[in-house]
Amino acid sequence: MNEQTIKGTKRVKGVAPNVDADALLNDKRKVFLFGSPSYTNIGDQAIAYAEEKFIRNHFPYYEYIEIMDYATDAGIEIVKKIIHENDIVCFTGGGNLGSLYLDIEEDRRKVFAAFKDYKTISLPQSVHFEDTEKGILEKRKSQDAYHQNPNLTLVARESQTLERLKNTFDSKVIYTPDMVLSLDIVPREIEREGVLFILRADKEKVTDEDFISELMRWAGETTTVERTDTVLSEVETIDYEDREKYFMKMLDRIRSKKLIITDRLHAMIFSIITKTPCLVFGNSYGKAKHSYTDWLEELNFIEYTDKQDIDELEQMIERLLKAEPNDIDLSDDFEPLKEFFKG
Repeated sequence: MNEQTIKGTKRVKGVAPNVDADALLNDKRKVFLFGSPSYTNIGDQAIAYAEEKFIRNHFPYYEYIEIMDYATDAGIEIVKKIIHENDIVCFTGGGNLGSLYLDIEEDRRKVFAAFKDYKTISLPQSVHFEDTEKGILEKRKSQDAYHQNPNLTLVARESQTLERLKNTFDSKVIYTPDMVLSLDIVPREIEREGVLFILRADKEKVTDEDFISELMRWAGETTTVERTDTVLSEVETIDYEDREKYFMKMLDRIRSKKLIITDRLHAMIFSIITKTPCLVFGNSYGKAKHSYTDWLEELNFIEYTDKQDIDELEQMIERLLKAEPNDIDLSDDFEPLKEFFKG
């Protein structure tokens, strides 16, 4: 698609619908966000929502432009034709840098290699390359692509990833919390009732299903129990225009419960936003555990555990339910990211 074609349309395919052709072609400095999710993981949707809020609120002088995940190749070609020296290229954050989600990692490699002459950043991530022949091969492919870009900054969202990035790539590395923790949301007041289990059903799942059944039976002796996931099954895609609706719907559902039990990092973070007591188990490579111990351990209504003894967990849950939820201020921890966009 050339510049003349862009000028001739109000919508550019693959670019988020809040951006028209005039926004692409005006003289403002631009931030291009690649990898904007259309899939139904509300954690990743919330990250993209937070990224937009962060950049728009702190840096209103940028034109903020999202390229959807299904349009990476076309988006690269569009951006190549309109990018200027002081613009910034971003790839969305999350937990998908590595060998577990190769479609996303392949897109990330393309973007970093394509814009090697421009300021480029991978927003806060957890990183995991499997310790297998496949994982080692994919790590080398990522190193080859990333190292083509001398202007690349990688952002770790927990200490385990910080060390992995430093040991794997020659790029500059900075350290901040997950982007969703930068949001300032006042949740609606909703009457609380019951326990909600928010549990993954993917390749990162490690919590034993028999133990989950036992824990759900125990909780169901005294209250109502529901089970869900942060990956929605009732819709096939969530595009830009529906992101906020589904994110707020998930926050309302969590806010309506007395307790959340989860192995999802973002279910824990959504519980923090809504001041909902939350017991957290781990995933296959520790991103929830390390995010908790690095940033969130001072919260009295959130607790991480690897234990699977009902009696011990009952004591933990009693403490969580009795706590008057406290606050933490992570705003200063996002300063390295603010400095990146200021520069």
